[in-house]
Amino acid sequence: MRHKVKWWCSLSLVQHRTTVVFILFSLFPTLLGVYTQEHDINMPHQEVEFWARKIGNHIFHLSNAFALYNDIKDNFHSRDATLQENDGLQLVKEMASDVTNMMKFKVDAVNRIMNVAEEASLDKYKQDEAVDYFNAKRLNPSPDIPQEAIDDKNYRNLSLLSNSHFDGIPINESVSSVHVPTNVYAKAPDVINAIRWSGRLDRTFKSNYELDPTLSWQYFGSSTGFLRQYPASEWVMDEKDPDLYDARLRSWYIQAASSPKDMVILLDVSGSMTGLRKEIAIHVVLNILETLNENDFVNIFNFSTETTELVSCFNDSLVQANMENIGEFKKALKTIETKEIANFSKALIKAFELLQRSNSKYNKSGQGSQCNQAIMVVTDGAPDNYEKIFSTYNWPHFQVRVFTYLIGREEKKKRDLSWMACANKGYFVQVTTLAEVREQVLRYIPVMARPMVMYQEDHHHIWTGVYADIAHERHGHIVDPKQIEWLWEVREGKRQRDRTENYQKLQKLVKDSSSLTNIHALQDKWQVENFLRYGEFGLSSRSIARIKAAKMRKMRRQRLRRRDIQNFTLKPEVREKIKHEIEIMLKRRVKRDVLVLIPNRIHDYDLWKHHKRLLREQEKLEKWYEDIRMGRRGAPGLKEGYRLMTSVAVPVFDRKKTSNITERVLVNESVWVLRKRETKTANLLGVAGTDVPIREIEKLVPPYKLGVNGYSFMVNSNGYVIYHPDLRPVHRESNAEFQDILKPNYNSVDFAEVELTDYENEARANDSELLEMAGWRDYYSKLRKELVEQNPAERMMNVKIHLDDMKRVVQRTQKYFAQKISGTPFSLGIAMPDGYGKYKVHGQIELTREIQDRRAGDVMDHFSTGNWSLHPDWVYCEYKYDQHQEDQSPEALIKEFLSRAQKPNWKWRSTRTRPPPDPIMNQAQHKRWKPSMGSDERKDNYYCDKDLVQSLLFDARATNVYSREVKIEDKIKDKNMGSQNFGITTAFVATRSGLTRWIDNPSESSSSNGNSKERHFMKVHNRAIDEVWYKRAVDYYKEDQDAYVYSVPFDAATRDPDEVLVTATRAIFVEENEYRMAPAAVVGVTIKHRKFVDFFKNETYKCPSYPSRDSSCKKAKTCESTSLNCYLLDDNGFIIASENEDDTGKFFGTLEGTIMESLVQSEVYKKIQVFDYQAVCLDTQEKNSMASILTTPIQTLKWFANWMMGNVFWVLVKTQLYTLWDPNEAWAYAQGQWDPNAAPTDEVTYSKGPINHQSTFGEYQEMFPDEAVITEESSGEGSGKYPEEDGSGREGSGEEEIALYEGILEYEVQDYLDGIPTEDTKRTESPDVVGDFPPLEKLKKKGYPIQLAYINKTHPRPCDKTVYLYKLQSKKLKQDGLYKPVKGKLSNCHTNGCGRPFSVQKVISTNLILVAVNSLCPCESRKVDIEPVEVEHNETTSCNRLLMQHYRKRPQSCVNYHPDEHEIKLCGGAGSLGPSSVALLTLLLAHIYNSMMQS
Repeated sequence: MRHKVKWWCSLSLVQHRTTVVFILFSLFPTLLGVYTQEHDINMPHQEVEFWARKIGNHIFHLSNAFALYNDIKDNFHSRDATLQENDGLQLVKEMASDVTNMMKFKVDAVNRIMNVAEEASLDKYKQDEAVDYFNAKRLNPSPDIPQEAIDDKNYRNLSLLSNSHFDGIPINESVSSVHVPTNVYAKAPDVINAIRWSGRLDRTFKSNYELDPTLSWQYFGSSTGFLRQYPASEWVMDEKDPDLYDARLRSWYIQAASSPKDMVILLDVSGSMTGLRKEIAIHVVLNILETLNENDFVNIFNFSTETTELVSCFNDSLVQANMENIGEFKKALKTIETKEIANFSKALIKAFELLQRSNSKYNKSGQGSQCNQAIMVVTDGAPDNYEKIFSTYNWPHFQVRVFTYLIGREEKKKRDLSWMACANKGYFVQVTTLAEVREQVLRYIPVMARPMVMYQEDHHHIWTGVYADIAHERHGHIVDPKQIEWLWEVREGKRQRDRTENYQKLQKLVKDSSSLTNIHALQDKWQVENFLRYGEFGLSSRSIARIKAAKMRKMRRQRLRRRDIQNFTLKPEVREKIKHEIEIMLKRRVKRDVLVLIPNRIHDYDLWKHHKRLLREQEKLEKWYEDIRMGRRGAPGLKEGYRLMTSVAVPVFDRKKTSNITERVLVNESVWVLRKRETKTANLLGVAGTDVPIREIEKLVPPYKLGVNGYSFMVNSNGYVIYHPDLRPVHRESNAEFQDILKPNYNSVDFAEVELTDYENEARANDSELLEMAGWRDYYSKLRKELVEQNPAERMMNVKIHLDDMKRVVQRTQKYFAQKISGTPFSLGIAMPDGYGKYKVHGQIELTREIQDRRAGDVMDHFSTGNWSLHPDWVYCEYKYDQHQEDQSPEALIKEFLSRAQKPNWKWRSTRTRPPPDPIMNQAQHKRWKPSMGSDERKDNYYCDKDLVQSLLFDARATNVYSREVKIEDKIKDKNMGSQNFGITTAFVATRSGLTRWIDNPSESSSSNGNSKERHFMKVHNRAIDEVWYKRAVDYYKEDQDAYVYSVPFDAATRDPDEVLVTATRAIFVEENEYRMAPAAVVGVTIKHRKFVDFFKNETYKCPSYPSRDSSCKKAKTCESTSLNCYLLDDNGFIIASENEDDTGKFFGTLEGTIMESLVQSEVYKKIQVFDYQAVCLDTQEKNSMASILTTPIQTLKWFANWMMGNVFWVLVKTQLYTLWDPNEAWAYAQGQWDPNAAPTDEVTYSKGPINHQSTFGEYQEMFPDEAVITEESSGEGSGKYPEEDGSGREGSGEEEIALYEGILEYEVQDYLDGIPTEDTKRTESPDVVGDFPPLEKLKKKGYPIQLAYINKTHPRPCDKTVYLYKLQSKKLKQDGLYKPVKGKLSNCHTNGCGRPFSVQKVISTNLILVAVNSLCPCESRKVDIEPVEVEHNETTSCNRLLMQHYRKRPQSCVNYHPDEHEIKLCGGAGSLGPSSVALLTLLLAHIYNSMMQS
């Protein structure tokens, strides 16, 4: 600093001032040193600008050269690629027409099943006639089953072949199989009779499949309980899994069996409803809730002296019976208390008035079904029949049916409740045991169906919403997805077992610690907690992250192994050869397992070749499992092992008007007799249906027609999504054990919850083109309403699209087009980006001309250079019928079809569907429409997508540039860029037709290294336009046409550094002018991250060669200086490169949160709020103190009751009687998870109440005795070692680890750690304590507290979450068309007044910025995270969220009245235990008595 001095002062005064200044400098050297460093050393803004320009230039030219960007772009232009305008309305009409035709085929198929079933039910059979059918649970017994059991349980052998059309499940196309639920007696006369006559359906099933090869499972669900399914397959269940499947509780059955309904459930909670009565009543309500679907509306009221809503939020209203609302009811049922006297009058009046308001003609909102109405009364008795109330509110029109459930055995209480039901077109049942609850509840469904049955001719087909079927791990058997909560409980049990194993290992280590490097770890609470979670000491945060990542990959491998191995099939003739050879070898007494070990024993050469191929393919699969992605990105299909589908179903009516019934008649007060009589009936025989997998709909809405970042979706009349690219049905929690479980409300996701408009400033406040909100009900919605009303729509909206698991965000303007699917409640919609989405690249090679042109050569020559693959989910060509071929990849199929195309008589067979045959066609017309095919013709029937295949050939020719003869060194030399290639491993290109091509750099590619654990990047990321790097490159083209878009894996820090790759991609557009353009392809390179970082350091450690630079540049003004931290950030704020490799892939705000906030304020980044309306929050269940049992005698009595109930459940489990009880509860007890205080239910509900840790842990100790040594696989570093840098087992300062451990402790063992003395108290209160635990001598004697082995159980809850994501504002960094540095400083961020200057510079031709931050000032930096957090709702807004009912369209079909229904007098009776049940109860009581005597 230069000062002006007035020279009028004397020389002595000047000398005096100089002396004073010298003294001040001498007295405060530290302060002045800090001041000098802060103010005299300027930030190297010019150097940062120089580095960014040099880095950008070098990597741009090098990537362009190696990827041959210019060559490929020139080929697209020179090959006459043109632009065509996308007509969205026309496109969606064509797609909707195809889907409509396909859906009509399904409807016709179920109608044929229905007609044949109704005719077959009229056939007469002899009662003693044998019934021949295949029991799905008794097929192909394993060798382990004794012959006596095989004969006793009627096992049968049936040839089953794996079929790719049915997801690789072994099936038999000749017959159907029958599944009988556990709670249904298979030999009951009515069940046997229905199984007998339904056998005639097999011919219809086969005929339907011949007519429509896209048909999935066909089935008939009988009202007696069984399910007949075609094709036949084995119903495989694990021995420990309960068979909970009952077709009558499936949505397709319930919706078809009766019209929509409004229901009010009145639950008696008076003082008499205690003990077992209360449990049975709750169980009845839970089973009623299971019979409701999204078209039904319901509310539950507790009544005693007063009548109140069970869920206070649902005040004076009916709510939609979706999974989220049903979950609220289930949760509230756990909190009911019984007291006072029941006031039936208030309860009935409340119910009638609510139903009247719902059924009002002024109710135009779509809420309420306005069809069937019912009141369900659950009580242990009524003092009167309340005839006056019924006459006032329900007579003479009988709009409301009344169903009454008497809980208990009192016969005297039946009369009034039976009269209520019979006088109001309802049904009465008496429920005496938990075992009969389900069957008694299901009796109301046929009563609701009576009007439909009586009309006979009116068979309304229904379409369900989306639901998930689970592919069984062995044979793909369909499991009830309502096991969601039960699966959660099982996974929680696994988490408890893992912690218990580690606890036992810890107890052993404390007794023998010789294997530990650092014995003090046994006394460090942080290290002990990590050991209990991960089974190792000395773990850093990076090691923990690696362990988590390894667990996730392991789970994915297991799921994919089950899926892919079952999908691998051989031709039938090959299988027959193998079967024949096995039979020969078995006759020679060769063991089965020898076949795998010594394949050379197979003496037939062809058989040996196929067998070796099978083994080779299975070995290849093992290498793929490590990093292969789950599910189908960008389009729904197979989601994490779940098959998303919808179903069409139609009711099947009994055409007989009367039936002979047997009833019990009370002759006098003590004598019952059985009498037969003929009475008028209207019986529902069952429901016929078929599944429509979402993937079959996708085939008719090909993504390539929509282009990159375009997508299709489907919405039903409730506004719920059938499929959408943002539909996320499974959990994405950080804990790997829970990632494949369905979310609680996965099938009731609204369209407004997946389309996030750019106008949202708070959760669920949307006033855009999507919705126009009126309070909490959007009666005037726009796009959504048009979808619900099935009107043609064309809209434009500004939306936010999140990518990469909600870590990146794009703001985009999109055009929406919609069209109805006729004959269904669905609307099909497409969305395409505005701008480049208006046009598409048109370029094709006419295959027939190419073949005729002899100069063109073989069409496969276009695939001659480099490696290539096709989009694995797109259909290029496909066989229609031949599902037993060898499993072929898309590449193998296209080769086969291109080879066939070059032969004579080749014909294109379009994928476009035809309308089904007209019912009035005569036989000759039908034969011309669908000529009959022999087996050979059937195998040869195929279709190809002509446009897609010919576009593929065009792209193959344009990208046929990767020659193995040209080395990267030659390319670099040609461009005069020096010899440094900074680790490029692969160059690739992906095109609009789904083609991906690549070539490896032999000197760098990780794939050339035989020791590489990673599958090749391009074999994993082979989905072309559906890949995130493809989408981002196309979107970024608008920002900078010359830019490469860089990215690294978010979990890079958990991977082997040598395996981490940087991906750089750049879009190729075909352009006519600045307004008419469309993307044709994306080229890119992969770079070894370690070498990329070396290049980054090499450049930023250099001083620019400016003459004006002084000699201090190298020391203080480069990134090598300790005063500077340098980062390369991408356009979303993630670290691509830094001086610390552990930072790779992390969000910059987690390291430099304050700087990140400053970058937002400087408009370098834009902060964008994104809401997640499909989020799931995990609630922790509270624990009770282990000493609470001693507080009162009542607790002791409660313990005794629980002990008694425990013995009851033990007998049920051991004798498999849990099938008469609640299967979920029985299973939970078998696993050590049973809670005697929980409400019995067919579905394990959210909160199971307090955990009995002592009994749970005791059971785990029995499962894992002390003698057993249990090891845990882990990929984490530091196994068995204890870092010695700071003696704590944590790297560096350990702040990050401490924060992590504190979060863990707060979640896992907070109750225990609260009792551990703090550092201050340890010094004063317990001087003998070392670290966090007593000395080792005491630990060896007493061990660790048992509380350390406990977990806090969690349960999932739907919730809203929000997160702020970041987007680079490139235009803000430009000045006069050039990128200039952004200079900033954090002022006064420390008590000594210092600050932190920083410099930001855009790296040209990239999506990156270079950030240099001064690190001298020890400023406290806040952490800015991008993890979604729950939106905190108060009680009012929380209720509003549940009550926010969007506009919906009621189903068109409503049959709730028939004038002759009053002639049917059947209105119910009591349930009773049969002789077998009495015998079982006797056994149960005997066991309890013996247990009491032994104790």
